[in-house]
Amino acid sequence: MHSTSRRDFLIRALQNGRPIPISIEGNCMHPLLVHGQNAVVYPVDEIKAGDVVLVRDQVNQLLAHRILSLEHDSVITAGDRNDLSDPPILRSDILGRLDMPEDREKEWTAPLATSELKVLVHPNAIDSERCKDLSHAFAVDIAIEENLVSQLLDLRENGWATVAIHSGARQHLSDLPDIGGKVAVFVGYDVGKETDPSSGTIGASDVGFVARTAIKYWNSLHADVSVAAIIGFHMRRTESCHG
Repeated sequence: MHSTSRRDFLIRALQNGRPIPISIEGNCMHPLLVHGQNAVVYPVDEIKAGDVVLVRDQVNQLLAHRILSLEHDSVITAGDRNDLSDPPILRSDILGRLDMPEDREKEWTAPLATSELKVLVHPNAIDSERCKDLSHAFAVDIAIEENLVSQLLDLRENGWATVAIHSGARQHLSDLPDIGGKVAVFVGYDVGKETDPSSGTIGASDVGFVARTAIKYWNSLHADVSVAAIIGFHMRRTESCHG
């Protein structure tokens, strides 16, 4: 965003209680902030989820991103257009808050509801017996696949909407729109910017949605908890009852 000397000057100004002007680089906050736009950053007083703040990341770069959640001394942020959230930062790494009077709360969207559901789980995330039990109990197609990258294209070409579950995703499963039709959900796989068949990593741009099932970010959950949450949202609008 700025040269080292300019950046240090801006940081000192904020620490001394003075607002500073910045120029936005990139479009990760589009349409709220666009490349080349000027904005004003004010010293931090109180912060809350939803605020757009200026933060210093792990490589000492300045980012203007939105706060997704606050956990004691740590904060989770993300660009509005990014599928994955940023690594957790300390509250002390928040340098200031952008004044965004035109920033509006996003409208709530309906939870995931489908007519057909397929769940694919990495073998390191669930054992075969537990997988069979869940599949039988809820009458949902749950399969263990070590590397599903080769299947991803086939699923999409055959009309399946795709959702990757990742603990660092910006959206919770309940925030996804009403997809409808056939939905394949992937649990326990690495999610990155690009698909890597050699490691089995799913590219965020190669699936329709990336979502989390955890209530809080970066929680480590057993796969069967995620699978149960997925099935729960699938059944939410059906009349089925499983005892």
